[in-house]
Amino acid sequence: MNMNISRRNFLRSGTTVAATGLMALRYGSTGPLAQTASDEPYRGFEDVMRQKWTWDKVSHSTHGANCSGHCAFNVYVKNGVVWREEQQGEYGRSGDDDTPDYGPRGCQKGLRHSSYMYGPQRVLYPMKRVGERGEGKWERVTWKQALDEIADKFIDNMVEYGPDSISYDLGTAMIMKRAPFAGVSRFSAITGIQLPELFAGVGDQPTGTYMTTGIEILGDTMAAVYKSRACLIWYSNPAVTRIPDAHFFWEAKWNGTKVTAISPEFTPTAMHANRWLNPKPGTDAALALAMCETIISDGSHDIGYIREQTDLPFLVRSDNNLFLRGSDMADVPEADVPENIFYIWDEATDALVQAPATGHKTVIGPEHVLPFNAPVDGALELGDLVPTLEGSWTVETKDGPVEVTTVFSRLKTHLENYTPEKTSEITGLNPEVVRTVAREFAAAKPAMIFSGYASCKWLNTDMLQRSFLLLLSLTGNLGPEGGGFQITNVAKSDGIFAYAWKDVWDPSLPPPTRIASVAMWDYQHSNLKELNAEVYGQDLADEIDEHYQQALTNGWIPDYNQKPWKMAFYAGCNAANWRASGKNWRETSFAALETIVTMTTDMNVTALYSDYILPIAHHYERQDMIYEGRQPYVQVLDAAVPPLGKSVDDWTMLKRLCEAISRRATERNIEPINYVHFIPTVRDLKQCHDLFTHQGTINTVKELLQFLINTSSGVPKMSFDELAAKGIARVDDSDGVVFGENSPYDARLKGNYYKKHAYNTLTTRQQYYFDHEWFIKFDETLPAHIDPLRMEEYPLQLMMGHARHGIHSQWRDDSFLLGLQRGEPDIYLSVSDAAARSVEDGDLVRVFNTAGEFIVQAHISSAIQPGMMFMYHGWDPMMFHGRQNFGAVIPTAGLIKPTSLVGNYGHLKFEPFFWTPNATFKDFTCDFEKYVEGSAQEEKI
Repeated sequence: MNMNISRRNFLRSGTTVAATGLMALRYGSTGPLAQTASDEPYRGFEDVMRQKWTWDKVSHSTHGANCSGHCAFNVYVKNGVVWREEQQGEYGRSGDDDTPDYGPRGCQKGLRHSSYMYGPQRVLYPMKRVGERGEGKWERVTWKQALDEIADKFIDNMVEYGPDSISYDLGTAMIMKRAPFAGVSRFSAITGIQLPELFAGVGDQPTGTYMTTGIEILGDTMAAVYKSRACLIWYSNPAVTRIPDAHFFWEAKWNGTKVTAISPEFTPTAMHANRWLNPKPGTDAALALAMCETIISDGSHDIGYIREQTDLPFLVRSDNNLFLRGSDMADVPEADVPENIFYIWDEATDALVQAPATGHKTVIGPEHVLPFNAPVDGALELGDLVPTLEGSWTVETKDGPVEVTTVFSRLKTHLENYTPEKTSEITGLNPEVVRTVAREFAAAKPAMIFSGYASCKWLNTDMLQRSFLLLLSLTGNLGPEGGGFQITNVAKSDGIFAYAWKDVWDPSLPPPTRIASVAMWDYQHSNLKELNAEVYGQDLADEIDEHYQQALTNGWIPDYNQKPWKMAFYAGCNAANWRASGKNWRETSFAALETIVTMTTDMNVTALYSDYILPIAHHYERQDMIYEGRQPYVQVLDAAVPPLGKSVDDWTMLKRLCEAISRRATERNIEPINYVHFIPTVRDLKQCHDLFTHQGTINTVKELLQFLINTSSGVPKMSFDELAAKGIARVDDSDGVVFGENSPYDARLKGNYYKKHAYNTLTTRQQYYFDHEWFIKFDETLPAHIDPLRMEEYPLQLMMGHARHGIHSQWRDDSFLLGLQRGEPDIYLSVSDAAARSVEDGDLVRVFNTAGEFIVQAHISSAIQPGMMFMYHGWDPMMFHGRQNFGAVIPTAGLIKPTSLVGNYGHLKFEPFFWTPNATFKDFTCDFEKYVEGSAQEEKI
């Protein structure tokens, strides 16, 4: 029997199998394939099953979404359609033969990708708005018409208002892939437009990590989990959010590692852990500090590590709470920088001694404007020095005798406020349980805290993470393999910068790419002082604004108030879905934009309110590569099928836009545009296309990818075709569970610990004491617990997390994945809180506070403790009543912590991705009641 069934006749079949199993095939017609296929009649489900195991070709690909899994997939193509996918399994291991390998890798989202790319939500053609914004009325236009009109608006704004008036907001669906990241970096460098940073802008920047270590983000391979002997899974739910990697935790547990899950709600991760701790929401810093107090009281802290790696032995003046510095002393060598000299008290000689590695000038880095300490082997070695941890002394300064003590002495006194008994009321945890976990952690070598970006989204994120890191440092676990504060590792960008900055940057000058702080831009353009006053009271609103204005006056932060954005591009993101204070942002900053252009694969609320929508290719329709530091492999995307409709990949779209800008600038005879960015700069829009393509030498994505392979450190040198044939390739210097210096990932912490390099901090150590006047003013010199903000009359803390069935808003509307859930957005409520409000499981509830409200299905669960609610995020507003999702009740966008604005204090100097205020998403409370106008059965959301 001939098994090549006719696609045309198959789709005409009225059977259920045809309707549900292969409906997607109609979207994949790229030519006369249906006409030339066999016309034999369709026989039923037997043929469907047989045909599932036949194909025309197999390509390699992955999914460039923000799950950090990046799993290699084999993509099966038949008759020009992606028929199915399965995991590619040729993964090895990191570390010795005892360590598990990285396979299998994949999840239900990846296995639904071929169906989703053919789904009804797919954007296939350029469209121009013809109705009111949000009305959903569109005119299909050609690429030329769309790009010519967009180019003209781009040129108009550049000429009249300058590049500051245009923003290009890129999300993780774009930034994870190397070609789009390179493309937008090049486009920004050429034109000078602003890129709103995507890190702190979504509340993901680990500010406490940077403050303490001078490294913006920390993480090793997932195999490092297996090497830990105690693992605290804290602010992370890997059984849901790290599906390809979760096996490392359970294999580690099988191997003897004590795995403790810490979260206020009972999670799928907690179900598999040795122990679950459920502190009250927002009290985790108090828990961490109680563990620190236990360890110091027990005397189980690692004294040798503390002396060498931290600033805890450094001396602090008792009169003004400042570090004792060289500038306080009368005699300082001319070669030293007095304000960068710090002191210890040497136990061996009973004398004041300058701390090793301090007192030097810092160097300006080639990739950013922040200072850093040159990596000198052995810089932190103490030799014969024995820094004293406790004590007080009187030293002679140029102003007379001054009493000094150590940071450790101050810390020990400070932690007396955080005994397990004293913190029990704050956290709700039994003191003996806290002591047990603390002692297990101190006894284990190595031990780690595995965390996630949820730890970054509190107003006092810095204090939370400084407390986590203190726990690691006291036990000597920040640096050794199998230890550390694990969030992720970030790939180096040398190849991307080589492409982005060629012929547009003098290396002696600051980089040309302009990155804007989202939190600060929104503060100045979204009436957020007024929102703070309405929600949190006038006193807090005035305090934040007073320090914000002072930081502006001091020149610590940029002033975004001079020129609002007139035009905005949104690429690989759904900003109208996730922005803090979403309803307020959509009605202020978003609505004020004169031109909104969204480049997207799938329809979403951001696209719905846009003026132009440009169709972007899905992962199986493009060439690209991805690498991200959870596992040591480069993953390839090799276009399995041509893009549907008129969609193109992001880089090709930008190339077309540059061509349109150059052509229209030439036709309109637009003169070069002069403006000042650090220095006077000239932008000639007529040259936009030539510059984007490196004068015609890079004209395709494949040529760009080869350029990136050739210029990116740590990436195995091969042709893109060879990489595509392999599907995955192991990166350099990745044999261990910690990446090496020659890998494509950050290895600075490894150098700090193993080679004794100075840290890129003010004190050249892990820094736990901050003597800036604002830190002293707010009593934040040392890590501390600060209660999360609450809203009067609203008793319930709304907590949120990444979902199992989607990556942000991607896949959240997939029919099959919805069928594995409740079929619509739901919110988890405690049994007692629901009973008190006469709400039953499946009811619709109205969740509300001062900021707004949204309607959602109630999911009653004993996994939720009273006083909180939990909701997996990512649900697009289009799936809710009145297009209002959870963002309607999040009023936190204006919460900018004053100390996060500090500048010109060592490494604390404004620089996006390093030191900038985080967007805040957690410091608010709500209430709920039964929604009486409908029910889950009667009314569809």
